[in-house]
Amino acid sequence: MKNLPPKALPIRFLVIIGLVFMLSLPMILSQPAAAQTTQYYEKSFAWDYNGNHWTWNLSIPVALYEAYKAVPDSTRTRYGPAGYGLMTTTNDYYMRILAQKLNETTKQLEYNSYDQVSFILAFVQSLPYTSDKVTTDSDEYPRFPLETLVDDGGDCEDTSILFATLTIIMGYGTVYLNPPNHYAVGILGNDLHGTYWTYPEGSNNTYYYCETTGDGFKIGQLPDEFQGQSAYIYPIDESKQFVPNVVINPISEPSPTSGRSISTVPTPTANPEPTNTSTPDVSQPTIQPVLPLSFNLITDNPLLFILIAFAVVASLTLAVWSVRRPKAKPIHTSTVFPSQESSVQEASLNSEGNKFCIFCGANNKKYAAFCEKCGKKTE
Repeated sequence: MKNLPPKALPIRFLVIIGLVFMLSLPMILSQPAAAQTTQYYEKSFAWDYNGNHWTWNLSIPVALYEAYKAVPDSTRTRYGPAGYGLMTTTNDYYMRILAQKLNETTKQLEYNSYDQVSFILAFVQSLPYTSDKVTTDSDEYPRFPLETLVDDGGDCEDTSILFATLTIIMGYGTVYLNPPNHYAVGILGNDLHGTYWTYPEGSNNTYYYCETTGDGFKIGQLPDEFQGQSAYIYPIDESKQFVPNVVINPISEPSPTSGRSISTVPTPTANPEPTNTSTPDVSQPTIQPVLPLSFNLITDNPLLFILIAFAVVASLTLAVWSVRRPKAKPIHTSTVFPSQESSVQEASLNSEGNKFCIFCGANNKKYAAFCEKCGKKTE
């Protein structure tokens, strides 16, 4: 068996290891990764309406909240109170779920449109009033609806934006009202008690005032400090709303629950029953499920695939070359060099049948009759 040169063994070993790694890398990278764990804010809300106490536990995705929180102050306040259509996130899947569940609850109770809107208004009014100067570093910080829920309330524009978002999703005509140093919502309705604004001017569209920052205010009930005051009316442009690039499937769908059993259908409030010109039409929310993360080597990173293929070809070429190249002749310790071999042969020839001179001891050829050294006869 031929022995390989000492340096050939580690080279071949490294080539084999490299080939195994290169061939297994695509399979390793193509394995699906575990789905990311979604984190939630667990929030609890409680409010009273029509003789019942309601509680609502919500699991709000942290990533969705942070996506809204990342919107800078300058973007939020760029167009002032007239530009809060940016904050009215009626396309947000989570807000659509909230509105859907509130809508289902009021329909189970057989609420008419007036009580339905009043039920939503009571929920929003139950959130604490907080000042931007106290809760943020800004003098003016309008919140997105999801922020208001996670932050446990807000000021007048925050709760107004939340209320407007829910009512628009439920199909009601809604505008923003801006009395001096205040912000509120107008709900489209007919023949209600209370204060309303006509918009556009000269039309038959009447928007009744809705106060979102104090408990117990009914639709059309204007706080005393705004009696006789004018107000700006801002239509809500839903096409300008901010849409976060986050899709998360919630743990469970929220559903408000009553704190006491209801044996009879609730009676309407003392206000006359309204005839609302906007019929609620709430569509089912569409939710994209979270898929396991995966990595396709060829389609997701073609450059890496080319580099790996090149490395495999180079490794195969090196392996073939190392096998087919000429091997060095083995060296044995018993080998005799040519110069040493000739000297030994000559000495051997000289030692066979030589004549020694008995007089001087010189070594002479066997055919010599006289000593080549002393000249005496060798016999």
